[in-house]
Amino acid sequence: MRDWINEHRSIFIGIIAGVVAVAVFSVVSAVLLHKKNIDKPTNPAVSVNAEEKTGETGGEIQSTSDEIQSQIESSDVTNITPSVSEKENGPQTEPSANSQTKPVPTGVKSLTDGSKKVYYPAALEAETKQYPVVVWANGTGCATDTYDGLLKKIAEGGYIVVADSSVMTADGKAQIDSIDYIIGKNSDTKSIFCGKVDTGKIGAAGHSQGGRSSVNAAQKDGRIKCIVSIAGASSKDEAKGLKASALYLTGTADMVVVSSQWCKPSYDASEGRAVYASLKGGVHATCMTNPDKVSGYTVSWFDAYLKNDSAAKAKFQNGGELSKDSAWQDFASKN
Repeated sequence: MRDWINEHRSIFIGIIAGVVAVAVFSVVSAVLLHKKNIDKPTNPAVSVNAEEKTGETGGEIQSTSDEIQSQIESSDVTNITPSVSEKENGPQTEPSANSQTKPVPTGVKSLTDGSKKVYYPAALEAETKQYPVVVWANGTGCATDTYDGLLKKIAEGGYIVVADSSVMTADGKAQIDSIDYIIGKNSDTKSIFCGKVDTGKIGAAGHSQGGRSSVNAAQKDGRIKCIVSIAGASSKDEAKGLKASALYLTGTADMVVVSSQWCKPSYDASEGRAVYASLKGGVHATCMTNPDKVSGYTVSWFDAYLKNDSAAKAKFQNGGELSKDSAWQDFASKN
């Protein structure tokens, strides 16, 4: 028996060696497979972040890689700390569009650019829509800031208001220049007004000499669709044949620009749509000291003839809101 074993010893050794080799191969394969599964990120977000970091801080990534490699080699998989994404339960989703939408700002902003002060809705900066324009003219010797309350009210109504600093405006040139200014900004890619100006909807407004300016500017420039003249000092001859829709507002106690000499004759001479009314107790400076007295109807007039708002138009018809407003008298409407 011993002789037979000795004779076949090499066979037994070969068999044992084969079994050991298979066992070792199986163990090694299992370890390598386990290592591969650990190296492969299970969360796509981890992979993306790693790729982004590689180009920025290679040393940091290498250090992290060495640490993980050390943990793998120690076969203590439980020591590997998961990333934030791996700790969270469930699939990761991108934030919804609504959650990223910034609220549209409210209120009115203004900026000064040379001789122009521009009032505009704060929402303009966040929106892509176009806004109608009102060009403003000051009264004799009156600075733009004197009308700050009124101009903010107009802008709050959804208008870009461009006021020129001139205090001698009768000929209308300053308002025409303001139109050219804002149209230029509409095509200026560096301007906040770029693409935001409705160049087909332009109105003019002014006080005293500025009211006269509005009449003369509209007579000279067909881009002006409607005007509001507040205690305007235009003459009957200047307003003769005016086709732009015109609202003439005056005050019963105005001793500077007396309505019977200026405002009412201008209304009578206008050829297009026109409305006239006198504020009871209103003085020449009412639009500066109490802008709310005139701002409501001023904005409504522009809503009517720049925004084509039928409800606003109804306010100025015979039997409409202004004709029945007890704060006003001598209402007249035509065309």
